[in-house]
Amino acid sequence: MSSREQVQALKRSANDYCDTLAWPTVVLAAVVVPLYFLTPIAVVAGLFPAVAGMLVMALLTYAGYTAFHESVHGAVCGGQQQHRWLNELVGHAVAIPMGIPMSAHRYEHFLHHNHTNDHDADPDVDCANMTRNAWQMVASPVTLFAKQYALFVRGRWASAHTALRRTFVLETVVIVLSRVLLLAALFGPVVAATGASLGAVSLDVFLTLVLGPVLGMVILVYLFAYVVHIPHSVQDKFRDTSIFELPRWARTFGTWCWGFQNYHGIHHAFPRVPWYRYRAVFEANRDALFEQGMPTYELSGTSWRRIN
Repeated sequence: MSSREQVQALKRSANDYCDTLAWPTVVLAAVVVPLYFLTPIAVVAGLFPAVAGMLVMALLTYAGYTAFHESVHGAVCGGQQQHRWLNELVGHAVAIPMGIPMSAHRYEHFLHHNHTNDHDADPDVDCANMTRNAWQMVASPVTLFAKQYALFVRGRWASAHTALRRTFVLETVVIVLSRVLLLAALFGPVVAATGASLGAVSLDVFLTLVLGPVLGMVILVYLFAYVVHIPHSVQDKFRDTSIFELPRWARTFGTWCWGFQNYHGIHHAFPRVPWYRYRAVFEANRDALFEQGMPTYELSGTSWRRIN
């Protein structure tokens, strides 16, 4: 079989995993969105410690991006385009806690896919230096999130049709307004009900609404963008993104904790495959993917060893 025939066979195989609605993603979004706003309220109300709330917000940021990312690619509805509305609903809903309009992220993320590891055109390549020092570890992810707005305005606004511009503006307004209302609730009715001091509430808010999401961004960009694209220089659909196989005894649990992004190479090769099926696609096509050169590593002791 020629390389071209093998690629076509791989695409046909991957398509078999995209033929149903991705209900796990819908459920994930339905859990993340309300919890993102309820968690700070619960912390300020004294229902559980602020540090625990901070960690929950970090987890919600990571989990929320999974649903957000799937919607950007149309992977929620998959091949069932009659349910495209659900795909868009999930994306717009999760955009609120993520703090990024889906219209903007779709533009930025497709640039990443079309120019992966191209230092002149891939906007995600900025994270390649995130492990250089402690400042970059935080600054790179935060900058990557914040520049989504500027990229859309600078690169897409002029050519965008009216409906897309309207959607971007509306999403931005909802993102800002939702946070204003949350802060008003936290410093108003919630404080009044609990009798907490302004200083204590301010600390709780800072931990849950600032440090928690920032910690989530750092973990997210490190596991979702940095590690999987090392060395951030290869430009080939099957070779620009890696697979990291965990030891068998930890593979299932560890893969779920990673959000299946240790199989991120599958996503770049077949973007419509739902996140929770990456591993299945890899295992079903392991030899063919090895022949295409997809970098695959396994944990050997405390280091990753390439196996193909």
